[in-house]
Amino acid sequence: MSTTARCFLTAKDFTVLEVLLDRRVNRDEFFLRLLRRKLSAAMVVFQEDLSSQVATINSRVAFSIDGQLSDNRILVHAGEDAYPDLSLSITTLRGLALLGLTAGETILVERSADRIETIRLDAVSYQPEAADRKKRLLQRSLSGTGTARDTGAPVVSLASRRKAASKHQIEASTDPDDDDPGPRAA
Repeated sequence: MSTTARCFLTAKDFTVLEVLLDRRVNRDEFFLRLLRRKLSAAMVVFQEDLSSQVATINSRVAFSIDGQLSDNRILVHAGEDAYPDLSLSITTLRGLALLGLTAGETILVERSADRIETIRLDAVSYQPEAADRKKRLLQRSLSGTGTARDTGAPVVSLASRRKAASKHQIEASTDPDDDDPGPRAA
């Protein structure tokens, strides 16, 4: 028995899960059962509409198992072997269970015929989709005038100052009365 809370997936994450099912990447019956449930219950959401507290592939998450202390990992599609203490592959039961959950949600996962594990997503400290949204907003605000909306920092364009400085340096170096071609002293 695996109960799945709400499951929000990007189109990319949904497609990855479909490929996992088609290729039977993990042949464990409990994994396949959870994978099918995730796919059938998934709400596919545009990246722009996805809450920053939803666990997606490449998100950094904090989670707890059976009420024990939290662990922090990056949910990855594969390659768990590369960084075993930093990553958690979605091809594992725990990684798959966390994918698509929103911070604060809990999922019950059947580990064996007589053992059910409670996995809680405590927090999402980094989500690539949210980082991309923030980056696009910042770029949009920087292309205008005023302040960057996300940071409140003043926006200063140095391009016009660089052109003016370059023009001044060229004019200064062609001064016929200047017998010293080196830098000018202030």
